[in-house]
Amino acid sequence: MIPKSRILRQKITRVARRMAELGLVRGSSGNVSVRRGDTVLITPSGIVYERLHPSQVIAIDLAGRVVSGMGAPSSEWRMHLSIYRAREDVRAVVHTHSPYATAASFRKHLPVFHDEGKMLFGDEVPVSEHAPPGSWALAEAVAEALGKRGKVALIARHGAVAVGRTLTEALLLAEKLEEAATVFFFSREAR
Repeated sequence: MIPKSRILRQKITRVARRMAELGLVRGSSGNVSVRRGDTVLITPSGIVYERLHPSQVIAIDLAGRVVSGMGAPSSEWRMHLSIYRAREDVRAVVHTHSPYATAASFRKHLPVFHDEGKMLFGDEVPVSEHAPPGSWALAEAVAEALGKRGKVALIARHGAVAVGRTLTEALLLAEKLEEAATVFFFSREAR
């Protein structure tokens, strides 16, 4: 029988690679994590996702200490921990640097124009307060922007985050957020 942590590492690797295939990240930007009890499995810092191996996924505890794995966890590990601490319902976090969502993160919020987007996100997607990348201030601002029930948020001048009960759900929401941002920018041209 394959240990659950090994399966989760494989899933994280697949999702990170899929984010790159979809153009939601480039190189080693963005990150992916899963919470399992008091442990968070997260992509490592500085490894290009097309070359990421499941054994390189890092396990940290809820205080941010490395439990297993070589190297350093993603520089945004604080953001992931802040989200998990604030939201018991969240089991997976996907952070992207997708082009249109990142462009929209310079706004106060992202208006959602198309029907499918409205069903998923409501009339608008919140944007967090700006804070330095990798900081506790950014981590807390993102958790606050997500609130108690939000599925996605834009990270001011930085990118986007999507959360879910599973990695598949979080990745799908990240894709749909990029779609909503793309529709927003193209709809402005059509007017």
